[in-house]
Amino acid sequence: MAEPKIEVDDRLEQNHSLSFDEKVLKKIAGIAASEISGVLAISGTLFSGITDRLKSADDPTKGISVEVGKKQVAVEMKVVCEYGRNIPEIFQSIVSAVSTGIKEMTGLEVVDIKVHVADVLLKQDFERKKKVALSKELDPDSPADEVEATEE
Repeated sequence: MAEPKIEVDDRLEQNHSLSFDEKVLKKIAGIAASEISGVLAISGTLFSGITDRLKSADDPTKGISVEVGKKQVAVEMKVVCEYGRNIPEIFQSIVSAVSTGIKEMTGLEVVDIKVHVADVLLKQDFERKKKVALSKELDPDSPADEVEATEE
């Protein structure tokens, strides 16, 4: 007996889809930008950014917002740059790294990147503030005036 034929209608479309959570795109953008020389931090405020980054190094999404479409994404971030560095060059490096990272990992086209420089600091001042924030995080009972005096 002949085998039954199964006919497949080639006109039927597949309903596959791939989507990304905003957090994924924020993380890609945050990691890409934080690897740029001259970017000290990505954050809304310096102090909270330091403590948040120390507590949650695997979540570099603070200070970053994204708008995600089906094929495109827009990124906005706040950064702290190293004093004395060429900030327009840092910006171009951020744009390149974020665009490339998102495109290569997700296939989405980055159509807009806005970077707001929230502060500029000498690298040693940034490191000192980071130590103060870490010590305050480790010992929350330490007097606030000691922390403030150390920061100045």
